[in-house]
Amino acid sequence: MVIEPLWDPDTAGPIEVGVDAIEIRRIERALHRFGERFLARIYSPAERERYAGRVSELAARFAAKEATMKALGTGVRGIRWRDIEVLPNARGKPVIRLHASAAERARLLGLVHVAVSLTHSRDLAIAVVVARFAPSSVPHHEA
Repeated sequence: MVIEPLWDPDTAGPIEVGVDAIEIRRIERALHRFGERFLARIYSPAERERYAGRVSELAARFAAKEATMKALGTGVRGIRWRDIEVLPNARGKPVIRLHASAAERARLLGLVHVAVSLTHSRDLAIAVVVARFAPSSVPHHEA
């Protein structure tokens, strides 16, 4: 049996990775220009409450949302920003919670687990997302 690479965005391998980097100034400019409208479009109420005054934290979560969309194979189409929520667990580790369109996409792909790592410097916020899917949901091509 030979496993060939899959080029179909509607399928997933057993592990998918998404990564994103964003300039923190970009988020700062969007906040300055659009204010609450930008926050309400991108972030859940809980994210806004916790991170509204912390631009670098908002930028890291923006990157995490985009990285999650990549891991789910959609890019920024088909999943609403607020349907991906990035909040800390009891120990402060960021955890991704999927709602509505993101949860439906994850269910269709057989998502079992999603992990996220966030970091930021003075200028840049970066997120890496690793998604693991159920083996039965992974299509294989036989040669």
